[in-house]
Amino acid sequence: MKDSVSIEYHNDMYGVFANRTFQVGEIVCDLSNGEIIPNPTRTSIQLKEGVHVEDPIGTYINHSCSPTSKIEGSWVVAVVDIASGTEVTFDYSQNEDMLASPFTCKCCGRLIAGSKEQ
Repeated sequence: MKDSVSIEYHNDMYGVFANRTFQVGEIVCDLSNGEIIPNPTRTSIQLKEGVHVEDPIGTYINHSCSPTSKIEGSWVVAVVDIASGTEVTFDYSQNEDMLASPFTCKCCGRLIAGSKEQ
């Protein structure tokens, strides 16, 4: 499954990109081999309340207000058909209770701080 995506540098930042086509509902990436930690970091992904993962691929999945995927348990799952070469993203505001490093979204201009901070 790791060969299904790659970390690439585009537009002055790293991101995760599909190496093949994914259909809606298909697992894009499995985060279960990452390090489980209790608190959010700038690069962690929240799996459930009080459970975050530092994953070598997940670290590079960027935020989007129009995401191509979502987090379901320890899986990154396609929410749209993802063509090969397309960036894999998820909406941090719909997944993270609180971000360790809030930021202003490049696509909408709003503060992305997590669902409990809005």
